[in-house]
Amino acid sequence: MTEAPGGTSPRTEILALLLEPLGVDAMAGQAALRRLAENVDAVARAYGSAVLPAYGSTLPWVSDAVSACVEEHELSGVTTDPEQARALRVLARLEGVRSRLPAFEGVPVDALRADLVAVMTAERLLLRALEPYCRADQDWPEEIWRSLVESVVDVDATLADLNRPRATRQAAAARQLVLQHSVSAARDLRNRDLAVRLEKVRDYVAARKAYEAFLSARPGWWRWLGPDARSGFRSDRRDALVWALTARDTGALPGSALELLATGEARAALASVLVPAPGPGVHTTLAAPLLPPPPATSSAARLASGLLAVGSRHDADRLRALESWYTKNLALFDRVAAAMDLREGEPALREALDPLVGELALPPGAVDTSRSDYRAVQAVLRAEVEELLRRARQTRHSEHAVESEQLVKVIGRVGTLERELRESMRPLPAVRGRLLVAVAGRTKSGKTTLRKALTRETDRSGIGRGAHRTTRRTSAFDVGPVTYLDTPGFAAKDDDFDAQHARAACDRADAVIWNYAETMRDEEAVEFRRLLLSGKPLLTVVNVKGKVDEPARLRFFADSPEREFRPAPEHTARIEQVARAAGAVPPVVLAVHSGAAHESLFSEDRELGDRALRASRLPELERALSRLLAERSIPLRAVRLAEEVRRPLAAFGDRAAQELPRIGLALDALERSMPGERAELLEVFRDAGRHAHERLEAERHQARERLPETVQGLGGEDHAQRCDDFFTGLGWDALIPALENEFAQRARERGRALRLSASAPERQDNEHPHVEPLPDPKYAAAAVKGAATALLGSFSVKGLSKAFSKKAAATAGTAAATASAAPAIAVAYAAEALAGAAKAVSSEVGRARQAKEEWARTATEAAEASLDDLFDWFDTQLTRVVEEATAQVEAQFTAQTADIGRTRERCERLGRLRSSVRSALDTIDLTLARRLLTLAGGDPAAVRRARRTPGVELRVWTDASRVADVRTHLHTHLVDVLTERIEVSPDSRSGEGDGTADHD
Repeated sequence: MTEAPGGTSPRTEILALLLEPLGVDAMAGQAALRRLAENVDAVARAYGSAVLPAYGSTLPWVSDAVSACVEEHELSGVTTDPEQARALRVLARLEGVRSRLPAFEGVPVDALRADLVAVMTAERLLLRALEPYCRADQDWPEEIWRSLVESVVDVDATLADLNRPRATRQAAAARQLVLQHSVSAARDLRNRDLAVRLEKVRDYVAARKAYEAFLSARPGWWRWLGPDARSGFRSDRRDALVWALTARDTGALPGSALELLATGEARAALASVLVPAPGPGVHTTLAAPLLPPPPATSSAARLASGLLAVGSRHDADRLRALESWYTKNLALFDRVAAAMDLREGEPALREALDPLVGELALPPGAVDTSRSDYRAVQAVLRAEVEELLRRARQTRHSEHAVESEQLVKVIGRVGTLERELRESMRPLPAVRGRLLVAVAGRTKSGKTTLRKALTRETDRSGIGRGAHRTTRRTSAFDVGPVTYLDTPGFAAKDDDFDAQHARAACDRADAVIWNYAETMRDEEAVEFRRLLLSGKPLLTVVNVKGKVDEPARLRFFADSPEREFRPAPEHTARIEQVARAAGAVPPVVLAVHSGAAHESLFSEDRELGDRALRASRLPELERALSRLLAERSIPLRAVRLAEEVRRPLAAFGDRAAQELPRIGLALDALERSMPGERAELLEVFRDAGRHAHERLEAERHQARERLPETVQGLGGEDHAQRCDDFFTGLGWDALIPALENEFAQRARERGRALRLSASAPERQDNEHPHVEPLPDPKYAAAAVKGAATALLGSFSVKGLSKAFSKKAAATAGTAAATASAAPAIAVAYAAEALAGAAKAVSSEVGRARQAKEEWARTATEAAEASLDDLFDWFDTQLTRVVEEATAQVEAQFTAQTADIGRTRERCERLGRLRSSVRSALDTIDLTLARRLLTLAGGDPAAVRRARRTPGVELRVWTDASRVADVRTHLHTHLVDVLTERIEVSPDSRSGEGDGTADHD
């Protein structure tokens, strides 16, 4: 990396950082600062304090800062932005970054701006939303290709057509469509089998749509955590994100550096430089173990932070050479560092050291202790902020905090403010070097000649002749505390980068000398107006170009300079006209013969040379430039330094002033809404539970009505299975998940997440009633068969003969009489036998009927008892679900009330820190006001308090007796420095404090 023209060497910068408490910067130059360091060492030795700093040598922190700057250069190939290179270096030094880089592939920047509570919420809800989607993906039939869905086929319509009779045209078309997206084996499946598989495809489509609908209502970065069913929830990405956000929230990583992980170029750069070292364990090629930070206000801290701020200006070789040089002079620098650290606490040492600065040849007002004052303000505020954030990290929100989306958002807003507060305390800007004065103007206007005259350079090379221009790049030349920048010209005819180089030099410069040559072309007028409107300190030189390249001509000019300057008023009027047309105050215009001033340096006649130099009016230009630098450039440096320190703090203060009341209102609204929301949600749960119980009761009533009919239909070998089918077919099992889903849905409608436990265990199969088999009808048939056998036996010859014998004995009749009565005897005998058989059959049939009725009664009672038990079991489970949901809601609202209290405490701490920020801003404004009053020639102690609104107003409070004096100095000397109005008021609290108190 090449150093910009007019840049400061790293040795000068480190010396300026070391001696900063004395109010010097790199403007003095390396040699003068080295002498000052040696003088400080001598005074400190005489004082008896030439020792090591209390924390040891400064070298480790200087070496670490140099290493960090070198690392930035190794990463600078990715970006030309020094801030991004610095952020990449911080990332590269963070422990664990290499192993987590792959997980950050495709990470959205919004994910890196989230907070840990939001990540917890995303994880909890994504897992639940992904579950049915992943399950449907796993059930996808292997016979069907996913191109069926990717080709935007209407699965529902195709399934309806496929279920039509196979001979229909719609069914045939649907079958052909499905087979186009299926393996060849699917052609052997019937339409009914294809429909079964297509139903699973339909379930997958429905699950995917539900998941997409869920994601559409969530932050876009959630899709990165749970992209699809195949990937599922990416726990590796969650872990990497939690690691990164934790590093950011603990201050190990600024948010700007963290967001670089969202760019593929940054990840590739980190992967290329974070190479595992050989041997056990993984190390990086970049960073050594980080040192513990030195005391915030110590010289080591100042050197480390200052080197990091200027490291991008210098290449790696110069930085390594700087480390070597510092090591060689380490004893001296350590003793100077110790003296600077002791200076603040020992007034006698301070009184001995401060006068040493007067030995430096510096412009008026160049000595400035503001940087040390601002650094002290930052150190005090940083300590308060770190304590706040430490306590914030110790605040543990309950697991129920993530179940209220509104509370999660509020907690995220508080976390964002806390991070913005930390990042508002940025390191001080890099030390400024010499005062830069750019010599600019149109091509061929004599800029290089003027610069050579100002620097007293006796060399004619580089001065253009005729139409040829020679200055194509900006070059720098030092004269005391001033560096002149010789720039290319504007309004060149050919299309090149001359104007860009010149414009960049003017923007960097503390002041600009605009070299006007006879006319002002449109292109140069545009740049001239831009500089006028920017407020850049500007001197305009009307360059007189009369020839004086011979001694006679130079003598003629020295004797009669008025002839050459006669057209100058016309050019001055033209310049003022351009300025007024642009709406700007016309700049100081001086006519100078730069050619004569430069030629006077070559004159052998020194008396002629001196007269020609005076006649050229170059000394007047130099005096005007000195006034301009003292009255505007140096004060503007002070304003810019203060503005760079206060701007991020003021931005945080403004944002906190707007955001904290809004967060408070949001918390108030949450607190007010919680009782009503709790009562409403509990009432919804009770209604849903009551409806579920009523539905269960109604279905039990219907089941009892169907039970006798069902029992009558039982019998046979499969009666037990049929009984189980009856109870299983009741469908009461669906009531419990349906109630749980309704609870979850009702909670989700109110921005809450409900996490019910898994459903109750399923009832065992043996819990269904045990029904004895129906009595076998074969027993009654056997009884009838026995009766029939007995009846036939009674009709045998032996039976009839006994009947006749018995009749004959009873009647004592003759054989003839007995014979005549035989038919009657046979009939009577048969009737008696039949009656007995019938009686036996009737008895057996009755017993069989009685057995069946007893079985039916017993089976019905057992089934009813089992039905009641089943009802009681499901009723108990529904009650359990209601009680569990109610208990969880109660726990949520109780825990979230505490979470709101914790969040409010964080807001209150931020509010107190906002007051500290306001005090810091007042101190910065007071320091600036005193600095400006010093530069205006006033007494800085006269300013008691100050408050500045950049671009609007600077209010200064002083003793009533000094109001007029302070007002005169500030209004007279700073009218062209500050863009805001200046108000000076008497301070009614004179003598109180240091002037940093609030004032409305």
